[in-house]
Amino acid sequence: MSSVSTRWSIIDSATAVHRVECQSLAQDADDGPADAALNGLDDQVVGYGLEARRAYDELKRTIGQVAGLLILAQAGGRRDAFDLPALRRAEAVQEEALDRVRRLAAPARLAAHRQRMLRAAELAGRALRALGDVAIVAGEIDLTQASNDLTRAYAVLQSTSESVFGMTMVDFRHACCTCGAMKR
Repeated sequence: MSSVSTRWSIIDSATAVHRVECQSLAQDADDGPADAALNGLDDQVVGYGLEARRAYDELKRTIGQVAGLLILAQAGGRRDAFDLPALRRAEAVQEEALDRVRRLAAPARLAAHRQRMLRAAELAGRALRALGDVAIVAGEIDLTQASNDLTRAYAVLQSTSESVFGMTMVDFRHACCTCGAMKR
């Protein structure tokens, strides 16, 4: 068993919405859903996975922010959506994620995973830079390059998903349907 502790952050708990009678609320806050799955993994793998999750979450957030900006630009047909503070925040989060991935010390067997994380971070950065190069052609906003880079970033990030460490594109741990499933 790994000696690395897996504690779920306040952010993980704060987003939970459950009915009062839900058994999920009775769980010990120190018991993350992946605790049993971490048994048998060496400390290096667990350490890598926990740190990689932080970068994964930052990249997932960046991709979501860029997608939102693309929707705003497409709906409005103007570049002014890219003047919003959200673009600067997305750039800052992407840079943090890229730095975090670069600092990751991957065990040899996870080197390919780290490379895919790095590729996802680079593609997210390309998508952000492409937003600055967006042009209006024949009265239409051309989001092709940003959209293509974003699509590739999403696909590469999705390929790095690992549920043992909570690295999933959609987190259903606290979904309202979980409450109903427990009664069945």
